[in-house]
Amino acid sequence: MNNDVTTPSRHQPDFIAHYQDVLVDFTNSLGRHRFWHICPLNSEEPCGLFDAETGLKYPPLHQLEAFIKSNNAPFLLVIDHQRKLVATFEAKSRLLWHYDDQASQYSTLSEKIKKNKALGLSDWKIPSTEEFKAFWARPGNPHRTGNRLHSLYGWFTTEYYIDLDDWAQRNVNWAEGRVYSCCDQWPQLSTAKVMAALVSLQHCLQTPNTNTYFAPTADKSWQSLSHEALLRAIYDEEFSLKGVDIQKQFSHPINELYRLDWTPCRLPELETPRLSDPNKGLWELWGVDKSELDTIGLVARDPARDIKLHNVAIDFGTSSTVVAYCDEHGARQLLRIGVRDFYQVPEASHYENPTVLELLDYQQFIAIWQQQAYRPALDWSWLRASHEARESFRSNPGDTRVIASILPRIKQWAMRSEKERLRLSDYQGREMVLPALTERNPVAGEVMQVNEQYPFDPVELYAWYLGMAINWRERGLYLKYHMTFPAKYERATKDKILASFRRGLQRSLPNTMVNQTEILRHFEVRELASEPAAYAAAALPQLELTLDDEGIAYAVFDFGGGTTDFDFGLWRWANEEEEAEGYEQVFESLHSSGDNFLGGENLLEHLVYTTFQQNLDICRTHKIHFTRPLDGERFAGDEAFVQPTQAAQTNTVMLAAELRPFMEGGDGELKDQLKIKLLDVDGQPRQCELILDKKKLDLLLAERIVRGLRAFLQELAHVVDQFTGKTVHVLLAGNGSRSRHLAKLLEVNVLQLLLVDVFGEMPPTLEIHPPLPINEKDHHSPTAKTGVALGLLRLCPGEGVKLIDRVRSSCSDEAPFRYYVGGVRRGQFDAKLTPTCDREGWTLLGAMPQKVFKLCYSQSPRARGGMAEGDPELMTRRIDFPAAPLGAKIFVRALQPGIIELAAAQDESALPNNTIAHQKLDLDTGLMTS
Repeated sequence: MNNDVTTPSRHQPDFIAHYQDVLVDFTNSLGRHRFWHICPLNSEEPCGLFDAETGLKYPPLHQLEAFIKSNNAPFLLVIDHQRKLVATFEAKSRLLWHYDDQASQYSTLSEKIKKNKALGLSDWKIPSTEEFKAFWARPGNPHRTGNRLHSLYGWFTTEYYIDLDDWAQRNVNWAEGRVYSCCDQWPQLSTAKVMAALVSLQHCLQTPNTNTYFAPTADKSWQSLSHEALLRAIYDEEFSLKGVDIQKQFSHPINELYRLDWTPCRLPELETPRLSDPNKGLWELWGVDKSELDTIGLVARDPARDIKLHNVAIDFGTSSTVVAYCDEHGARQLLRIGVRDFYQVPEASHYENPTVLELLDYQQFIAIWQQQAYRPALDWSWLRASHEARESFRSNPGDTRVIASILPRIKQWAMRSEKERLRLSDYQGREMVLPALTERNPVAGEVMQVNEQYPFDPVELYAWYLGMAINWRERGLYLKYHMTFPAKYERATKDKILASFRRGLQRSLPNTMVNQTEILRHFEVRELASEPAAYAAAALPQLELTLDDEGIAYAVFDFGGGTTDFDFGLWRWANEEEEAEGYEQVFESLHSSGDNFLGGENLLEHLVYTTFQQNLDICRTHKIHFTRPLDGERFAGDEAFVQPTQAAQTNTVMLAAELRPFMEGGDGELKDQLKIKLLDVDGQPRQCELILDKKKLDLLLAERIVRGLRAFLQELAHVVDQFTGKTVHVLLAGNGSRSRHLAKLLEVNVLQLLLVDVFGEMPPTLEIHPPLPINEKDHHSPTAKTGVALGLLRLCPGEGVKLIDRVRSSCSDEAPFRYYVGGVRRGQFDAKLTPTCDREGWTLLGAMPQKVFKLCYSQSPRARGGMAEGDPELMTRRIDFPAAPLGAKIFVRALQPGIIELAAAQDESALPNNTIAHQKLDLDTGLMTS
């Protein structure tokens, strides 16, 4: 068998050249290989057989094979078109037997048999005695009656004259006799050639003693076609040709065009009018000679006709990403990305697109990704995104290979990529270490180039999937993209992510459009607002409040999958100066903060971690490993259980899938026990029965959420004076804000206790607005999650809404310092340096006995109210100043959002002249930096 394999060709920029290549290969292959299965498109089940030598079509081979095996009949009869017996076919051995009903002398047999042309064969022979006896003796021989064949007793073999009545073996010259000549040519033929022989001779097969026939006929409709016309015919009839003797398959290259969007990202398959209707056509064919396209019935379309200069908003989230855009009528729409079935009835959850990638075959993916810059011909079987990738992650039955191939929190990876090296493996076991995210902006107005050194960037790839859904050919091509970011993100991190999105989104545009550089110059991806500020822009107009010049005070509690962000500001009418600039409304963000560890996914990890700790005996018995949340507290002997292995990660994911309904559900129901298969240290599944403590897990969630709510109120206290006695409208955003625990905390009597605790006897007046609800009748209305993207559209240029970010303006557009830094006093963290500090000035931390200082720092807003030493959100670091003068004190100042400078001196006045005792510390890593 020829192992020359043709993989299904993918669309190439020069379709005509690709078509000619396929036609040449098709012609050569049909010249070398005679028989081809005819298969319906997208099916491997043959519906016919094509004979390239004669141009005839026959029934599919499986029909002949099935007939030969039917009823377990050992013999079949070969019948001619006049229903006369031609030969007897021995099904198992495939030997043919021909009966000559004329008696002959042995001396004339050889000459007589040479003239036998039955079935068009010339290799007939007299059987040996052994062969003849085997034929005679085989059960089911249709010609045998008693001992005789055809009621005759005298038969010749090569050695004897046989008397069947007593099987006496006599000399061949004994008397006249008959002969059953046999032929072994059919056993040497393929089933396809047997089929061809039957058709050419107009013969059929019959089961003995029945009227069951297999009578193949030839279809001559393809007989006179040229190879090019034949290629077109199989397209028109929706067939493909698959080699009988070789692993090769052909369909018309046009068929590849139908799956241009479906193959890489599961967008709907194209319909015929898109390819051939003069009012539609394909962007990919723009620039191809029209006369050449006419010959194969295709139409090109200028992508410039489909450019949309409407705004697109992207809320790139930790758990899920939301994309919203304005259509030509000004309506704000949401997009679904990576759903399993694009034709299924839309659901609200479809528009929250999981920020997940799943790597199945890295080698095939990267070869194309590094070869084709624009709309690379990827395959969903190599790499998947969003809903289907998350389904693989959450429903994983315990396969470490699956966990190792999935990147579930791309946004968090983008933040930590410089400091944490992440390993991924595809389904083939190929392992790679992801390079750190870097800022690689495409040159504005210039076509991007890729090569074998082009690095793999998951953010860019995820942005490409988003772009393919946004720039769907039935929707149009978009050039203006706007993004949100958490307020705490550093400028450098945001710039890297923006650069990745610029590359990914631009690569989703058709090559034929980006070559028109005057169009490409209009492409842009820019940051526009913080996530909570964008949510306020969507939610406040929904509340039917009376807007005035003084403004409405708001506070956003954005409880997301990764973190909880806070934003405090005013929504007001534009003043005269702002109106002169063309604005009508203003959102003024006065302060922003957040809780880095209050996120839905992090809470779920804590539930898993706590449950494993409650079942340590089972984990010890079966040697079960698991993982610890970033802010999880250690326990005695945890080194035996907490491991960074794939088995540990798989165990965590599987238990998380079981506990997720408990955390996210409104009823909080949970069974007392759970039977689950977990992986042991060797990766082998072990049946485990875990105890689930509903009360303790519920308490864990309640305590962690109340801690986050308290931090929110403490941050509000920091700016409440700027609201001048206004009612503060609290907006609950993010899917976590639907938590049953948060709802209980916000009940009037419970909330009042918290307010008094934080503000004293004169707390501000709060009006709590529940999360924007899901409207199943209008999936494009803002919800607690989709409101960020939809609100961002209201802040886009041209919408008449101005956003003023006081925090970033005060930091020259850099993120504010995000840590609380200090020491320990009487067992409590005493923060001296805070996120609102002046970056230029030095702050005294305290005395430094023995030239050593115990530095403490945290990102938690709870640090404002004090944190106990040992709190998992409080980090400590020993600082040594061996060169410091005796009696020196330690001073600190913020240099960057996560970097401080420490200095030792007798007093602050000595700092400018102190060139020795200075150190810089990266608080994100806990390492000294240059």
